[in-house]
This record gives sequence, structure tokens and C-alpha cells, in this order.
Amino acid sequence: MRVEDLSGNDATVYRVVAELEDASSAPHLQAIAGRAGLDVEETRTALHRLMNSEPSLVHETPDPSRTELGPVYELAPRGT
Repeated sequence: MRVEDLSGNDATVYRVVAELEDASSAPHLQAIAGRAGLDVEETRTALHRLMNSEPSLVHETPDPSRTELGPVYELAPRGT
């Protein structure tokens, strides 16, 4: 899947991850959902599709700040 082919919630979530990742560090699920205007489950579903696309467009990583908010999400390097 290519970024250019994304639509709907997948495109929105991808864009929000990119914006929030640039603004500070990698964002948590709740921050992505809030910025995207989606509920947490819609956001989780879109992230799941983005992580399991071929190639993967988003990566889930452990939260380096060790909060209890869960993992953070960041864009996969382009071309992988």
C-alpha cells in the first residue's frame, strides 16, 4: 500500500501521526484519536490497518517515557 492510496480514516490517522510526530515525540492512541476527531476504536482499527499494510506505514513502539498510556505510534521509514 502506498500513502497516496490512503483514504477515509486511514488517511486521516496517517496524517495526524505525521503531524504529531513532527510536533514533539511519537503520539499515543488517545492523542491521535483526539486530533483526528475519531473515537479510540476507529483510530485503533485504522492504526492496525496501517501497521499491517504491505509495506507497513506506521510502527508501534513502547512509550519511552514509560507512562501508562500505552505504546506510541510513528511513521515507518518511506521505502521499507
